[in-house]
Amino acid sequence: MAGIGTGLLILPPALYIASPALRKHAVMLIREELYYLKLDTAGVEQYVNDYFSSSSNNVITNLRWKAFYYLGIKAEKSNQIFELIKFYLLSTDFFIHKMDESKLVSYLGLYSPYKSPVPNPYSFVLYPAD
Repeated sequence: MAGIGTGLLILPPALYIASPALRKHAVMLIREELYYLKLDTAGVEQYVNDYFSSSSNNVITNLRWKAFYYLGIKAEKSNQIFELIKFYLLSTDFFIHKMDESKLVSYLGLYSPYKSPVPNPYSFVLYPAD
């Protein structure tokens, strides 16, 4: 019984330490979700650094992202992961290039609806004429 109790005390911290860093996991998620796009690797890493630097980076946030890692949760099941990927696309030149999947997607700066260089992705200007 003591062995089981000790195991239950040691296992959660060991899993926390053994999991990849929060930012590495976020980069991996973006690359997996947007596998069909040519992503600038340095730009993805810079975006992740900016994204997590701009928000509160506390123990609860780290635990939540580590749980996503261990449970294998992807964007279709997590609103937080979906937001990470959505804001990545809004922070790049993907919409400026009219969603051309053949062009390299470069990070421009963290998306802000008030001062972002990214045009409205739902604008009729971006879509081809019928």
